[in-house]
Amino acid sequence: MSAANNDFGTIIGKDATFKGELSYEGAAQVLGKVEGIITAKGKLSVAEGARCQADIKAGEVAVQGHVEGNVEAADRIDLQSSGVLHGDIVAARMSMADGASFVGTCRIGTNANGAVRPATPPAQKSEQKPAEVVVKDQKATATKK
Repeated sequence: MSAANNDFGTIIGKDATFKGELSYEGAAQVLGKVEGIITAKGKLSVAEGARCQADIKAGEVAVQGHVEGNVEAADRIDLQSSGVLHGDIVAARMSMADGASFVGTCRIGTNANGAVRPATPPAQKSEQKPAEVVVKDQKATATKK
C-alpha cells in the first residue's frame, strides 16, 4: 500500500504528535506519532519510522512503522518488512512480509468478526440404546435391549 503523499487526504507529519481520537473517511498516512484511537472507513498507512500507540479500526491498514494496539481491518492488513505490531489483529485478509514483527493474536478470514463458534458441534444424544453386556462363564456376549 505504498503511495505518494498526495494520495492521502490526511497526513500526520514526521514532527507531529497527535493524542486523542482520529477519524476520517478516505486515506491517511502517519509519519509522526499517534496516541489514542484511529477510526476510518478507508486506508491507514503507518510509515517507516512512525509510531502509533493506538487501537485502529479501518478498511485497510499498512504497517511499515511501529504499532502498539489492537488492529481491526475490514478488508486487509499488510505488515511490511520494517513493520512492528504488538497487539491483536482481526481482518478479512492479512499479509506479512519477511522481516516484519508481530506479537499478539490474530483472527483472519471472512468470518473473523463473526460470533465465535465451537470447533465441533456438541454431541447429540443417540436414540439407540446401548448394548447390554452379559458375562457368563468368562465369555462376554452383547445383546441389544
